[in-house]
Amino acid sequence: MAATAALGGLAALGMPVMRTWNGVDRIPDDHPMAFGRPNTFGQRSANILINQADLLIALGTRLGLQQTGFNWQLFVAGGRIVQVDLDPGELTKGHPRIHKGMVADADAVLRRLVELPPGEWSEWVTFCREVKEALPVSERCNHTGEGFVSPYRLVDRLSDLTRPDDLIIPCSSGNAFISMQQVYRVKLGQRFVTNKSLAAMGYGLSGAIGAAFAFPERRTILVEGDGGFSQNLQELGTAALNGLNLKMFIFDDSGYASIRTTQRNYFNGRYFGCDKKTGLGLPNWDKLFDVYDIPSMRLRDARLDDPAFTELFERPGVAAFVVTVDPEQTYWPKIQSRLVANGSLESAPLHLTSPELPPEMAARVFRYLPADAR
Repeated sequence: MAATAALGGLAALGMPVMRTWNGVDRIPDDHPMAFGRPNTFGQRSANILINQADLLIALGTRLGLQQTGFNWQLFVAGGRIVQVDLDPGELTKGHPRIHKGMVADADAVLRRLVELPPGEWSEWVTFCREVKEALPVSERCNHTGEGFVSPYRLVDRLSDLTRPDDLIIPCSSGNAFISMQQVYRVKLGQRFVTNKSLAAMGYGLSGAIGAAFAFPERRTILVEGDGGFSQNLQELGTAALNGLNLKMFIFDDSGYASIRTTQRNYFNGRYFGCDKKTGLGLPNWDKLFDVYDIPSMRLRDARLDDPAFTELFERPGVAAFVVTVDPEQTYWPKIQSRLVANGSLESAPLHLTSPELPPEMAARVFRYLPADAR
């Protein structure tokens, strides 16, 4: 009831709200004032909007470099930042530049905010909605090879099929994590739990097992890459032995996709230790789950309308779904570095995610951006 009242207060206040990747489940995606999740790998529309705000109130977020972009000097360059945090050190670390820091409990400040009379921000809210509609979270520029499943389309479909009481564990790092954070639509009542501050590979299965033990009456859904999953795959025995209500989606892209991307982009495709061909040993996923007597199936279609999938997904107990993902799958948008005149690399500001927008679209969505930040 308290959460519902707070959400109603935010809607009545008329103030656009965004969530960090650690706070995804604080507000459902269908809330009328929810405008995305900014990050260096965040949703393009959210990144563009936050950097055009004339006032940003940061509640309980440390505004780290992934949140602001590594070019933090251009974070909210034309506006002011008020940061609320229990740790005074976060208010004095020097980046980004803030205009007022408050050592306070974010929940207490939020309660006071929603008690304020509604503001007149209709022009800004209308613009936010226009940008959100113009820039969908799943971008057409991403490439999925023939015969593979688009992780973005699968996550989008999974958003439709989950229940409000599901526990969502989107692993902790890598491209499975990125696609979940960019596309998955959180429902009111769901918990979306990561270890974003550590981003340790192998967290996914162990975190999902912990969630399933803590809430046995709820379904736990894990989405993890094959590289991260292999770090703790021996714990499949724990999940099977205890009959956990755990559904595992493993993105099988034949190795460490993030490392492969780095080696392709910065080392001219000199691959090493990133897949079976270059020395990385991974199991045969189709055989692995049989060893633990865990029912499983391989997914080759993002529609998830196979009756066999529906039956296994809805049936209580542990189950695995291996998703055939293109090893060369792209994950746009993201912040990239660029070469500047002195020969050094400079990170693009948060609102300039790659690939670059067409000029007519840029003119449309950068309406309130300072000229020197474009």
